[in-house]
Amino acid sequence: MTAKVILFIGPTLSSGLLSLAAMATPATVADLEGRKICWDTGNISSFMPEGKYSSSAIGDGTWSMTAQGVEIHTSYLSAILDIDKLPDGTFKSGLEKAAGKYCE
Repeated sequence: MTAKVILFIGPTLSSGLLSLAAMATPATVADLEGRKICWDTGNISSFMPEGKYSSSAIGDGTWSMTAQGVEIHTSYLSAILDIDKLPDGTFKSGLEKAAGKYCE
């Protein structure tokens, strides 16, 4: 009987998680500027006004919003971050391989 319950709950949870991911939208300047995101990997990304960027993992540099995502440049990395905002106000990023939320 336990196996039947697990089989029944499994697809329900999977479709629920897929639905949340499907409702994610790309982060905007308004979502990021002047804010810090604490990623579950321990990295903290700070998106300061006037395009200044700081990361505990890759150092200081610049950021800007492009059609492809958030472009960052530091002495260690130049990349496009794919930051999506989820309906619950948290974030996810494939490049960061992490989930995150606002922190102070």
